[in-house]
Amino acid sequence: MTSQIRLLTILFLLSTGTAASQSSTVHQRMIGSAFLDNASYDMLMRLSDEAGGRWIGSPQNELGLRILMEELEKHGVEARLERFMVPGWVRGEDEVRMIAPSDRVFRAVALGYTDRTPAFEAHLVWANRGYPEDFDTCDAGGRIVLVTQESLQGREALLRSEVIRHAAGAGARAVLFINDKKGGMTLCGMGNFQGDAAAVPAFSITWEEGQRLRRLLDRKVPVQMRITVQSYCTPVESANLVCTLRGERREKIVVGAHFDSWDVGQGSIDNGLGTAILFDVARILHALSPRNQRTIEFVWFNGEEMGLWGARKYVEMHRSDSIHTAINMDMTGSPRGFNAMGNDHLMPLLRQLADGMRGFEMSRGVISHPWTNSDHQPFMLAGIPAITPLGHLDKHMVETYHDFGDTFDLVNKNYLSEAASVVAVLTSELANRADLPYVHRSSAETADWLIRHKLDERLKRQGEWIFD
Repeated sequence: MTSQIRLLTILFLLSTGTAASQSSTVHQRMIGSAFLDNASYDMLMRLSDEAGGRWIGSPQNELGLRILMEELEKHGVEARLERFMVPGWVRGEDEVRMIAPSDRVFRAVALGYTDRTPAFEAHLVWANRGYPEDFDTCDAGGRIVLVTQESLQGREALLRSEVIRHAAGAGARAVLFINDKKGGMTLCGMGNFQGDAAAVPAFSITWEEGQRLRRLLDRKVPVQMRITVQSYCTPVESANLVCTLRGERREKIVVGAHFDSWDVGQGSIDNGLGTAILFDVARILHALSPRNQRTIEFVWFNGEEMGLWGARKYVEMHRSDSIHTAINMDMTGSPRGFNAMGNDHLMPLLRQLADGMRGFEMSRGVISHPWTNSDHQPFMLAGIPAITPLGHLDKHMVETYHDFGDTFDLVNKNYLSEAASVVAVLTSELANRADLPYVHRSSAETADWLIRHKLDERLKRQGEWIFD
């Protein structure tokens, strides 16, 4: 144990700050186990090295699920698979090639739901940021359009799905998105979140090669490209992995993290971190707090990267369950506080926990700002309160987001233990506080709540507004 970990553990064990807790002694044992018995790091190493990138529907994803179940079984934690079918996507041997003024195969990744297309050649044209007025000022018909993902100050950036629609409407044959991060990186992502084949092929290319193309076009040098798409859309079967600790009451606390990752790297940060932390939280609570007032369900959601499919399916399958609160961990790092996500009735508990955990750097305290596009979203849309931990990740851990460099080498073992400690205590409190009200919003109340928090426009742009 490093001196930092030892000091952190001693500071917390000396703290008596969780005054209204189920049992301060049990919580202290939870913290100690998170550090002294850390099992998440080795599990994540297996997941990263043996399975690698866990794209939903892939053999690597299924292997990863088996590894996770094996590791849970070592600690006596029983798990089950809840299977479902979704609109899937399989990456093939795609190619983005410049054939004039010289020959060059670019480093590029197709966006999800880019569908198989016979190889074709076309000239390249600059379409700036892909706003409608950008297409009004360029001749995109029959051409491949080049678009920057650099934001424009004072104007909200377009979603890539919106740019694809604009390009297709202008008669373009494909879209090349220039990544806004330097270092030879691409940026994996989806062409849409509905499972529809993209209207035209769409790729992410590196900043460096994108700048080369821009310079050629600025100098009026004709650029001819050849695009080959062998990726394709197809229904796939997948599964969420679920572990349940039965409580004395029907109400349920759902603690979740997405298990899947993009295929180009190992998925160790996004979302190996959440997957591993959830693993240790399940291990700790199973060992030290197996009996609680409310049921606790640990869920590793599949298909988050492709459109939150696993969380959506879970909410559908469990619509009759009395889900009290959902906790979501997506790229969770060293704890810095909690986000109540607009659920004011949970603020007193979260503040008490943040104030009482004096051995942790809870510098951000408690905020209440709901957001979208992770596995808590389907719960929010169903009127179920959802919260997220606030965490810190070092810059080098996130700069290879959605790319090849997301590997196990970036994982900080200490951050895993810290986060498992805080989330285990948080989960225990939610499961045992008798004074916490059961709050569910009706469909109308949820719509009003989303509008109040200015999330309605984003959801509408993504085609995920379900209330009109």
